[in-house]
Amino acid sequence: MASALIVGGGAIGRGFLPWVLQGFEIDIFDSSAALADGITSRGGFTSFMSDGERLIQNRIKPRKFTSNFQELLLSQYDIAFISVGPRNVVNLPREMGKLRCPIFSLENDPATVDLLKNAHGLEAVYFGVPDVITSSTASQENLERDPFAIHTENGVLYLQQSLNISPSVLGLLPEIKWLPLDRLNEEWDAKLYIHNTPHCIAAYLGHMAGCTYLHEALSKPYIKRVIEGVIAELLCALKLTTPHDHRFLESYGVKEVRRFSNSLLFDPISRVAREPLRKLNPSGRLMGALRILLSCGVTPTFLMAGITAALRYSDLNDKDSAQLRELDVFGLRSFLNYHLGMENNSIETQFVVKHFDDAERFLRRNIL
Repeated sequence: MASALIVGGGAIGRGFLPWVLQGFEIDIFDSSAALADGITSRGGFTSFMSDGERLIQNRIKPRKFTSNFQELLLSQYDIAFISVGPRNVVNLPREMGKLRCPIFSLENDPATVDLLKNAHGLEAVYFGVPDVITSSTASQENLERDPFAIHTENGVLYLQQSLNISPSVLGLLPEIKWLPLDRLNEEWDAKLYIHNTPHCIAAYLGHMAGCTYLHEALSKPYIKRVIEGVIAELLCALKLTTPHDHRFLESYGVKEVRRFSNSLLFDPISRVAREPLRKLNPSGRLMGALRILLSCGVTPTFLMAGITAALRYSDLNDKDSAQLRELDVFGLRSFLNYHLGMENNSIETQFVVKHFDDAERFLRRNIL
């Protein structure tokens, strides 16, 4: 039987990938000993998949779920997936370099492919785009049945075409969409800007409104209106600045609010909003989107509201929280320069500084 390695037992690694890999023996590595030991002691965990109207249950029984990478026989795997978070890619165990199977980075950042190659001397590393929302938890009812339960939607996994995948392995992955790099980049642009950007903004607005789960935030009419506005702004900009098919972009935008509103996912605000400084990176889903809008003359009214909410995000359990609290100490312009590396005279910095106070008043008037 073919075997697969999943590195990272979080939302994607634990909740979604096992559904795709049902024809494989699966080993999962996660740095959390508590998670690995807990799931091992229970003989597995339960993943619940939502199609928007109901949940389908799948009892996942990994061959091995471990926090000790040295327990893994790395020569045995036919395919491997990395889903540990972009910040954690460079901190993976050095034994990663012994993997000889094709490796797919599902890290929401194409740059992680080269990071993995350079850090571990790997060659067969490719990019993947999981077009799926997977929670890091489950409903209270399902957690009472299984404390390691997790909810996911029925998504699609897009992977970069590779000649290194054997025909026998390909035959076990009928649901995966294999794409050439240019087509994969189209999916990535759509996910980054039409999905990831409004997704995290919904979380920051939901946090301001005191919500726990993303679907609670989308149930508030004004938050939903802002998210629809962000998507409309970005659709307009992507049509102007990319060669991507307009019908593809429009169809992608139509489904997003519905996905965010799925009350069966129990997607925590804290998961979607985590690491706001990474999301505010100048080339990322917020400031990168701002640059695109400004470059083509689209007024970023709703996007600016989302950027402001991200800058005001305050969760003491988030490791970026300490830096965000320094915004008023530094002053906005200096904060953007020091913590985000944004040039003082860049058009993005000038726009944020000019419109921040108005956007904050807008949010306090309508969200709080």
